Amino acid sequence: MGIIEKQATKNAIYSYLGAGLGFITVMWLSHLLSPAENGVIRILVSYAALFAQFANLGFTSVTIRFFPYFRNKDKGHHGFLFYALLVTIIGFFLCWIIFLFLQPGLVESNQAKSPLFITYLFYLMPLTLFTVFFNILDSYLRAGFNSVIGSFSKEFLQRILIMTVLVVYFMGLISFNIFMFLYIAATCFPTLLLVYYIVRQKEWHVRPVKGFMTTGLKREMLNLGFYSILAGGAGAIILNIDAIMVNQLLGEEQTGIYGIAFYFGTILLIPARSIYRITSSIVAENFKAGRMEEISKLYAQTCNSQLTIGILLFIGIFANIDNIMQLLPPAFAAGRNVILIVSAGYLVEMATGINQVIIVNSKYYRYDAYFVFAMVGITIAANFIFIPLYGISGSALATAITVAANNALRFAFLKRKYSMQPYNMNTLKIVFIGIVALLPGLFIPWLHNLYLDIAVRSSIVGGIFILLILKLEAAPELNQKIRKNLKRFSIEI
Repeated sequence: MGIIEKQATKNAIYSYLGAGLGFITVMWLSHLLSPAENGVIRILVSYAALFAQFANLGFTSVTIRFFPYFRNKDKGHHGFLFYALLVTIIGFFLCWIIFLFLQPGLVESNQAKSPLFITYLFYLMPLTLFTVFFNILDSYLRAGFNSVIGSFSKEFLQRILIMTVLVVYFMGLISFNIFMFLYIAATCFPTLLLVYYIVRQKEWHVRPVKGFMTTGLKREMLNLGFYSILAGGAGAIILNIDAIMVNQLLGEEQTGIYGIAFYFGTILLIPARSIYRITSSIVAENFKAGRMEEISKLYAQTCNSQLTIGILLFIGIFANIDNIMQLLPPAFAAGRNVILIVSAGYLVEMATGINQVIIVNSKYYRYDAYFVFAMVGITIAANFIFIPLYGISGSALATAITVAANNALRFAFLKRKYSMQPYNMNTLKIVFIGIVALLPGLFIPWLHNLYLDIAVRSSIVGGIFILLILKLEAAPELNQKIRKNLKRFSIEI
């Protein structure tokens, strides 16, 4: 766990710093921009993420899984980066051709409900280009056990740049048109930083090496790439279809409200993203070496740690939901249930640890594609059913159902194929502690000052939770870290 803990800690630091900046950014966006203007940003980002996932032609997964076979710095990793970039360029141009066919339909279907989206549609392909290259370069670095620079550039630096753009816009120095250009530029900048970093680290090896790849290795890479296109594309649909369908059914104003509220639900996933970034390459190495016990141990540890952090964040959001809504303009009141429902759905994601990471790096990687493909049908059907009934809350419910069902399938699969069962009595302890810690937060009377109430309510709920976690030894790995930090202040629990 040494390299995992070290890089996961750095990733978490940048992620949480980014989350803090993201919180400020979301607050500013909700107050400075109209729901429709927020909506066009969310729609563009969602479409770009969707196109980018197909454009990499499954090579991000191929990179994580097969880079260990190419790793050799003295020989330029046998030209692996060349093949990664070549495949990505081909995939992007294929995606661009598809976009040109889809463009007239997008314009026609959004002309009435989402006119701003049509106005700024020309940003979609450049945003897609930088997104897909960021994904492939980030996976190349992660495969080389360097996951921190990606976290720094995407989670932290990008948000600093966006905040700078917001300050300039707030001061009235630029128009909304210039704001959009600078916002897109800030979103694209991390890709340029990764290129610079790779070159500076002397890892920019773009010469093909002939004769290294055997026929069997090529076949395996092609097979994984094919199934990764299906799984990755389907996964991107699941992650972004909610905003796209809200836009299609309700318009860009409701999409803007949904996007702002959805951000608070994704706060729970910050620790998981930090873990996923480094464990993917570690799991791939362990599979290559046949160390199944290490993988099983890592699975159990991540489930325990992520569940602990996930419940702490969830009860913090739940206890402060009315305070959160006071921070947002009245126009965003409909987002209250979205925050709670999405948070509950992603708590399930946290509780199931690195199940997907294990499956996609195993010989059963095809099954992840099957699972995710099945979830596409569920999420589209659920959105069609629940959005007309419950509005944006219905889309949040569809997301939560999809996340829960997908992780239930993965849990059952790993239990059957590898006899991996990561839960024990500590799991029940953590859930129980979460319920006990939440109750005071629900019954404390409002303190008539928003920021004081948030501070007191969060401190009581979080303090009780952490104290009980330590006393009942419910999260061994986290307890060790907490005690280590407390000793610096001469505190022992």
